[in-house]
Amino acid sequence: MKFRIVGAVAFSFAVAGCTHVPQTPFERLFRKGAEDCGFPITLESTRKVMDTLEIDYPTRAQFWDAISEVCKVTKAGNRSKTIEIRVRDSHGVLRIIVVERE
Repeated sequence: MKFRIVGAVAFSFAVAGCTHVPQTPFERLFRKGAEDCGFPITLESTRKVMDTLEIDYPTRAQFWDAISEVCKVTKAGNRSKTIEIRVRDSHGVLRIIVVERE
């Protein structure tokens, strides 16, 4: 019985340690682009944008459209904790994504 409890605790620590995934260079580039506009974006929001728009490399038009949309909304005077950006994905569908500030 004691070994099961110790095993369960060890397993939970192992799973918790393996869930952190470092950011990719593309995510780092996206965060840097948004930060240059004055909107430091969280890593979770960056991943949500990348997954929603199906961005797998930074030469896609959606990548730069998303950064320019963040800049446009920020420069319009929106200084709230979250902003809403509207960007077309790779299939041409307009997506609305809520992006959170750090």
